[in-house]
Amino acid sequence: MHYHYFTIEQREALERLIRSQGSGDSSETLRRLHSPDYGVCQRCGADIPYARLAAQPAALYCAACESAR
Repeated sequence: MHYHYFTIEQREALERLIRSQGSGDSSETLRRLHSPDYGVCQRCGADIPYARLAAQPAALYCAACESAR
């Protein structure tokens, strides 16, 4: 499903959230937001749910892979 499963509104909301947090990794997270690999678990390749990304926009892993780390 990757990349296209977020609506424009969801992407805009994530971008606002990332910019408002202003953490040190926000520029990297913003770069990934606009790339095809954003929202895809770097371990198993599954889609990371929008709710998880809304809570942790910089998340690199789905909940299952994060708990297995």
